[in-house]
Amino acid sequence: MKVWQLAYPHNLQHVIAPDLKLTSDKVKVKVTKALITETDVAIYSGAIKVKAPFIPGRFAIGQVTEADENAFLQRGQRVYLAGVTEDELSPDGLQIAGETADGFYRDFVLANPDDAYILPNSVTDEAAFLIDAIALAEHVVDEMHIEVGQHILVLGGGVYANVLCQILIYHRAVPILADNNAERLARAKRSGIYYTFPNDENLRQNVLNVTGGKLADGAVYIAFNNRCEPSVLFPLVKREAYVSFCSLTGKNLHVNLEYAMKNNVTIKGITESREFVSTAINLLANKAVNFSEFPFRSSREEELPQLLENHAAILSSGAPMPEQFDIVKFIF
Repeated sequence: MKVWQLAYPHNLQHVIAPDLKLTSDKVKVKVTKALITETDVAIYSGAIKVKAPFIPGRFAIGQVTEADENAFLQRGQRVYLAGVTEDELSPDGLQIAGETADGFYRDFVLANPDDAYILPNSVTDEAAFLIDAIALAEHVVDEMHIEVGQHILVLGGGVYANVLCQILIYHRAVPILADNNAERLARAKRSGIYYTFPNDENLRQNVLNVTGGKLADGAVYIAFNNRCEPSVLFPLVKREAYVSFCSLTGKNLHVNLEYAMKNNVTIKGITESREFVSTAINLLANKAVNFSEFPFRSSREEELPQLLENHAAILSSGAPMPEQFDIVKFIF
């Protein structure tokens, strides 16, 4: 089979690897499309260290080509491949595709049947790449015990923040989205998120205006491409509120806890949401998320090295990655 293998930073090679042999506890899946994420770019550039040779690729969908008769999956079914799976031998009991284990930039993978989620026909290939964002949003709602009518401040206006706000609305909470990017705020407005404000010196007053003179019931810091000071959330939430810090992968955040300790704030850290994948697929199937404003771009797999190089150059310049879904199509 063919794999895209990282020999060393900035050197992604198309190589031939031995074919995968089906075992009784696995299903064989042909990767049809994979996503380029900030983490994949960081690994490609060497900002995140991995042991070479290594196959990047955190998120993918594919088609089952071989399955054991006891796997409850059938040949030809379209599936979403879990990016985070259980691994008893790893320090934290988890294995992350494209980060702590070989990822999905390749022709075939062997997956545990529980880690290959059947996609209904109503969920398009493009929509499937929103599953992780929706799963994280559901994880936030669960961890923060969010209730109907609560005002939740979300700091960071990228795709994950946009989706989180939509899921909060679905659960009948009231999101307040703050960001320092006018384009992202405009996209959020068009996605149906009513309260959107710049993250500036007027944010506290804007929160008070929305809540009728009260502070927010909780807050979420989305760490993807977010260079805002995390500690600004604490003076904006009520005493004993929940504040979550979310990221796609482990990320160093320097947070001043003075206000949090003084006001007995409960802090949550969320970096993976595998338990909510099935819920996310169901929400997509039921059109709970509007993604018409999200830009999607499809490319052939031969373009993968250049795409990663282009994104690496953007990140090294200090600018955020473009807010679009870069999907790579793999030849069937």
